[in-house]
Amino acid sequence: MTPQSKTKILILGGGFGGLYTALELERLLDKDRSIEITLVNRENFFLFTPMLHEVAASDLDITTIVNPIRKMLRQTNFFDGEVSSIDLIKKRVIVSHGIDTSHPHELDYDHLVLALGSVTNFYGIPGLEERALTMKSLADAVYLRNRLIEHLEEADFECSRTVRQPLLTFVVAGGGFAGVETAAAINDFLREALKFYPNLTAEMLRVVLVEATWAILPELGPELGDYAQKKLAGRGIEFRLNTKVEGLSERGVKLSNAETLPTKTLIWTAGTAPNPLLEPLTCTKERGRIAVNEFSKSRVGPVSGRWVTVPQSRMRKPAAPIRRQRSTRCVKAGFSAKTSRRQSKAERRSPSSFQSSGSSPPSAGAPASQKSWASNSPALSPGGFGAQST
Repeated sequence: MTPQSKTKILILGGGFGGLYTALELERLLDKDRSIEITLVNRENFFLFTPMLHEVAASDLDITTIVNPIRKMLRQTNFFDGEVSSIDLIKKRVIVSHGIDTSHPHELDYDHLVLALGSVTNFYGIPGLEERALTMKSLADAVYLRNRLIEHLEEADFECSRTVRQPLLTFVVAGGGFAGVETAAAINDFLREALKFYPNLTAEMLRVVLVEATWAILPELGPELGDYAQKKLAGRGIEFRLNTKVEGLSERGVKLSNAETLPTKTLIWTAGTAPNPLLEPLTCTKERGRIAVNEFSKSRVGPVSGRWVTVPQSRMRKPAAPIRRQRSTRCVKAGFSAKTSRRQSKAERRSPSSFQSSGSSPPSAGAPASQKSWASNSPALSPGGFGAQST
């Protein structure tokens, strides 16, 4: 079979969406030589982003949360490059590669998968894009770790209190998973490191979490969010709830409550935006993202390179959102407490209760119901990934 006669599937993006799409296609197609799959990503590795904060806090080595894409994909062609433009009419994508990304290539496709992910949204806040740190890439985590150590070293020999205080004040904007995990991780890292700096004390250190709404971790519900906040406050983290960041300058972070926090470090995890490459695409969008919505006769969205129409009769009611339990160090104590309560209830059940109900008690050798997802995650296993849905 000639290369021209092959059906070409092009996947843009090597994150969770793009990589797992390629893995699932490999499983379904199973060595079908009439189909050619190509994945394009700006890095040649898959990054397990939920653990970025643990790299920033030196809890994990870099190699623990990355895996080579070429090693994980058996039948998919990989292109290490930057997507420059997408032409839906001519069904081609311009991709550049090289150190200065000046060498363009044209990749044709029959079916296109858009999995480019999101970018950081600074909402036009003055000074934010120029001065704030982000937590989106492996380079961000490494840079944050180096910044923490650099400020400790500088503050240890700084005599002036007015100069030392901004060095030891760290502000995290955003009370979602990324912000809370980052604040908790760097707080533990900094406080554990103080013993190596004789001129610094715990009272000098400030870690402040700024959240625009009334509570942190809204994905987990108010009860667990409140529990996490109390635990973090007990570890020395300050909170500014119902407060927004209005600016960032050399003086520090300006907040909507008229307070200015003197700091040299603001970590921004409070907003994302769709990839700019989606903006010029001539298709229906929702908040900048490709949309496939309820409609009758209209056409919307390029799905796998084709225009699709979904009748209203086939539209299903959207399923309820699933709450994901991630490795948030500040709330895992809450999960452990709930698990202990469930286990204690089970232990109070006598063996006779199993006999009367006709069921048998669980065997002693049965695996624990809850294990660390990090230890069982396919991203961290030596053999690479399994085909799991995200």
